[in-house]
Amino acid sequence: MKKMLLLLVLLLMAAEARSDSTTVDTSVAIDTVLFRPDTLLTPYNPVTNPENYEKHLYQNPTAALFKSMLIPGLGQIGNRRYIKGAVFFALDAWFVGAAIHYGRQAADFRSKFESDTSIAGRNDYYFLYEDRKDERNKFTWFAVITMFVSMFDAYVDAHLSGFPQKTNDDAVSLNLHPSFKGGMAASISLSF
Repeated sequence: MKKMLLLLVLLLMAAEARSDSTTVDTSVAIDTVLFRPDTLLTPYNPVTNPENYEKHLYQNPTAALFKSMLIPGLGQIGNRRYIKGAVFFALDAWFVGAAIHYGRQAADFRSKFESDTSIAGRNDYYFLYEDRKDERNKFTWFAVITMFVSMFDAYVDAHLSGFPQKTNDDAVSLNLHPSFKGGMAASISLSF
């Protein structure tokens, strides 16, 4: 059985090679590489609109990156992504505000720790100081991460802003199709 399959595969390969050799124009190919000019770009459509999309950018991508480094969300606003810019700004402002709040509490507990004379009081203030310091550090890292995400998001959005917008007339579409279990299945897709 294996020999029959192998023989069948070899026959198919020989037939394929014979059919390819009949359509090759050997007068064009002098080198060992086969060049068929009639089939070179057949799966692709010709370029009909040679427009430079970089001329349509809302802003320079590097400028968007530096704007978001200065104030998170400012690069998104330059890219006309107002909601995203407001979200990045609000999120970073919240993280910075929380870091400042916990930093002040940590400083207060440290001064109370240094001024207290009892061992139990010092231990309590020290643990409160450590907790607030850890919270301050956590929110500082969150603010830094938000700034970096905002920077690179603004950079990528600025690069993509010059491309033509895809118009979607079907904001909501409902598809009904047979399911694998023999019944019907429905799917809803939202485009925004």
